[in-house]
Amino acid sequence: MTKLLQGEGIKASRSAVSSFLSRYRRTGSIQDAKRSGRKTKLSNDHVKFIDDRMKENDELTSAELTEKLSKECHVEVSATTVRGVKRNVLVWKSETARYCQFVREPNKMKRFIFASNALLNKDTFEDVIFTDETIVQIEQYARICFRKDGSQPKRKGRPKHRLKVHVWGGISNRGATSVCIFTGIMESIGYQNILERNLLPFIKKTYPDGHRLWQDNDPKYTSNSTKDWFIRNGINHWKAPPESPDLNCIENLWAALKHHIRKYVKPKNKEELVAGIKEFWSQLTIETCRNYIRGVHKVLPAIVASEGGPQQSTTDGTVTKYQLQVESYITFLNNRFCQ
Repeated sequence: MTKLLQGEGIKASRSAVSSFLSRYRRTGSIQDAKRSGRKTKLSNDHVKFIDDRMKENDELTSAELTEKLSKECHVEVSATTVRGVKRNVLVWKSETARYCQFVREPNKMKRFIFASNALLNKDTFEDVIFTDETIVQIEQYARICFRKDGSQPKRKGRPKHRLKVHVWGGISNRGATSVCIFTGIMESIGYQNILERNLLPFIKKTYPDGHRLWQDNDPKYTSNSTKDWFIRNGINHWKAPPESPDLNCIENLWAALKHHIRKYVKPKNKEELVAGIKEFWSQLTIETCRNYIRGVHKVLPAIVASEGGPQQSTTDGTVTKYQLQVESYITFLNNRFCQ
């Protein structure tokens, strides 16, 4: 029955359908049951007050709303009553807070312009080398585990200060650079040495016809010393918009690497950790790199749709509705900045 209703465009839970059918068998009527006639404790104005307070601060609890009703509206009700109104009437549901990258207002337009131009020019990123650095630490347990019902949970030890290493690497549509694993603090000169050993040979071998280097805006990546090094070595640095880790597809690769370390490698010392990183990196194929880079084509229309802000998720997990707005946003961009 639920599937039939969904086919007609009607959303209803299985419990709601079951309740309706039970009432119909009992009463023989499809009309709602008569109410007791008891007056509601909260008027429409009070309900609107609750809704407005929730819109101002979506972290307010029912107890806090009850206190606000008492102080500002002089209405004495229980937190249970407020909870019922909030949940059943206003449809405010609790969920785990979801976080996204922080984008300041001045940088939203820069992200918007970048994404719009990339879409307008149908950039395939064929010649782009996406590079970044991350920290990988010893982790021996995955974030989810299972136990049999009735058995005691198994505690898994985690040291307070875990050994960690820095990892630098790059991916492109033609494959991955060699990986560099090191410890300590990296400054501009150290970064240039890493590029000289790992990036320059890759460019010479894989991109003799030209390239674009993508990196974030970390000070050691954009210092005058590093810029001079780029010029001396013929590096075509493609400046990324600020606060845009979502545009660097290698971030997803780092997440996969850390998952691989904690779930499959489970290192006990530095040697095992380094070996696990190298093993993961050696398995990166050209097709794997391309799969990560294809994700950028989904991110671009999402950034345009949010006008440079953080990406907004869709109900069905796709970016179809973003793609429908791309042309209108590009038109807006051209009208505003190209007159």
